[in-house]
Amino acid sequence: MSESQYNLVVLISGNGSNLQALIDACASSALPNTRITHVISNRKAAYGLTRAAQASIPTTYHNLLPFKRQHPDTPSGTTAARTAYDASLASIILALSPRPHVIVCAGWMHILTPDFLNPITQAGIKELPPPAPTPSPPPTQ
Repeated sequence: MSESQYNLVVLISGNGSNLQALIDACASSALPNTRITHVISNRKAAYGLTRAAQASIPTTYHNLLPFKRQHPDTPSGTTAARTAYDASLASIILALSPRPHVIVCAGWMHILTPDFLNPITQAGIKELPPPAPTPSPPPTQ
């Protein structure tokens, strides 16, 4: 990486209006020395994928459904599917070249679990917005 170049990966789920704002900001002085190197969507028909393609940004479609099909339709099966999906998403991002410095959730409609967050954090990649803190248990009376 050049000292002043920052690579972003953007996670989207829909229209891509937030993505378009980022594309425009990267093309202007609003986000100097910043480029979007990849866009990942969890919806195949997300218009944001078209916006990315129009800006010559590589895209990946990463759907949760194949992971759900591998597990029973139970609460524990849903948790196992999400765990596998999030770990796979982290692997996809960690394999990208160039590796991102920041991951931006721009309308991403999945809650990311530690199975995604831990490997990303360990790799030194920042996530925006940052994950919400774990709530403290209520005080006992």
